[in-house]
Amino acid sequence: MKKYSTIPFFKTSLLYMLVLTFLGALGCAGVGSNIPPERRAPLIEGENNQANFSYGQLSLDYSYTMTGSNMITGGSNMILAGKAAYLGGADSLDIRILFLDATGIVLQQKIIYSSGFRSGNGKGSARVFQKTLSVPPGSAAISFSFSATDRSSHR
Repeated sequence: MKKYSTIPFFKTSLLYMLVLTFLGALGCAGVGSNIPPERRAPLIEGENNQANFSYGQLSLDYSYTMTGSNMITGGSNMILAGKAAYLGGADSLDIRILFLDATGIVLQQKIIYSSGFRSGNGKGSARVFQKTLSVPPGSAAISFSFSATDRSSHR
C-alpha cells in the first residue's frame, strides 16, 4: 500500500502548534499573581517620575511620564526610559514591567528589554531601554520581573 507524505506532515504540524500554544500560555503565568508590597511602586500621573528598583541580580534606574486620560478608566500612556544592570553574565535577558491593581495583583506584563542571545553585553554592563506603553485600566502600581539564561561559557 502506498503511504501518503501529508499525514506525517499534518501530525508534525499539529504537534508544533500544540507546543507553541503551551509555551505561549506559560508566558502569561505572571498575570493574576500577587506582588509583595516591597516590590511595588505606585503609579503617579505627571511628568518625569524617577525611581529605582532592585530585585535579585537585577537593578533598574528608570523614569516615566504618564500622558493621556485617566489610569482608572484607561487611555493612559507611559513613556518609560532607563538603564538596567544585571549582575553576572547572561546569555539572554528579558525584563518585564508588571502593571498592578491597588492590591498588587498583576493585570498585565510587557517586555521592556530583551537582549537576544549573546548580544555582546558583558558582565554587569548597562542595558538601556525606552518604551511607550499603553497602561491597562485599573493600574495603581508597577513592578518589574526578569528572566535570564546564565552564561554557559566564556566565549
